[in-house]
Amino acid sequence: KGIDREFYLLFSIFDENDSWYLTKNIETFTGDPSKVDENDADFKESNKMHAVNGYLFGNLPGLAMCKDDKVSWHLIGLGSHYDMHGVHFQGNTVDLRGTTRDGLALFPHLAGTALMQPDRVGTFKVVCRTFDHFVGGMKHLYEVRSCRNTTRGQQQHGAMRLYYIAAEEVEWDYASNKSSAPNIYNVSSYEERYSEQRKKNACGLRSTLLLGLLISESSVVTTAGLWFGLGPLLHAEVGDSVLIVFKNKASRPYSISAHGVEEVGCEEQPETPITLPGEINTYRWNVPERSGPGKTDPNCITWVYYSTVNFVK
Repeated sequence: KGIDREFYLLFSIFDENDSWYLTKNIETFTGDPSKVDENDADFKESNKMHAVNGYLFGNLPGLAMCKDDKVSWHLIGLGSHYDMHGVHFQGNTVDLRGTTRDGLALFPHLAGTALMQPDRVGTFKVVCRTFDHFVGGMKHLYEVRSCRNTTRGQQQHGAMRLYYIAAEEVEWDYASNKSSAPNIYNVSSYEERYSEQRKKNACGLRSTLLLGLLISESSVVTTAGLWFGLGPLLHAEVGDSVLIVFKNKASRPYSISAHGVEEVGCEEQPETPITLPGEINTYRWNVPERSGPGKTDPNCITWVYYSTVNFVK
């Protein structure tokens, strides 16, 4: 009652290796069936379809609605222990049992309902953020159309919050005080030998990572991991706008994209603009009312931000 559109999404990995029709499919869809090794690991992996309603890579049809519609998303998980999904809605937030979110965790043989009232016209992503599933094609698009004479968009009436953030590569040590580890954590002799062997065959406990630096004019205020861990904490209130001046001091392209807020300039395409090495880019986020706490949320809620350039890495 009171719902304009309903969508049912089934998230599941369909393993075609277990299909009754595997042999027939090999004969029909491969160039030379005699060269197909059914036990080959790559062949087996290629037959695992990371699907939503049986579709992969943006081919799921019918996910269209009007701006300001009251939309009910019924999300269903099915499959094995591999089917643990982190469903994310780009561009709009959802009401999940009185809390404001933009996604939810979905486990096998469980279901959940999320309510959305989209306030932006455009094309946005609905994806599974579990890395293997995302790479395997569990990512689709939903469209929000302007179908009627609606009221003007919500005007931002709060403060303009300005942050300067730089991305910089550093050498990170996962265990700087290695001498105390065996004593504190009761590491066995086998684990010590395994650790020594690992050092010989791998990079050890050090790695080059990306850090985010929060800068106020010319002085560094705080540092924290932007890509690897938690970045600088940014504060805003409903009605505010956040302006990010981002300098990429790293050797690879990066961007800054936030969950839960309105990313200005991303209405026409669902990709966040990229900042190349050495460049400076400006990102603006609006914080509409739907980004604030829900009825059962605490007074303050947290949204994550990160680089969307090569999401998995």
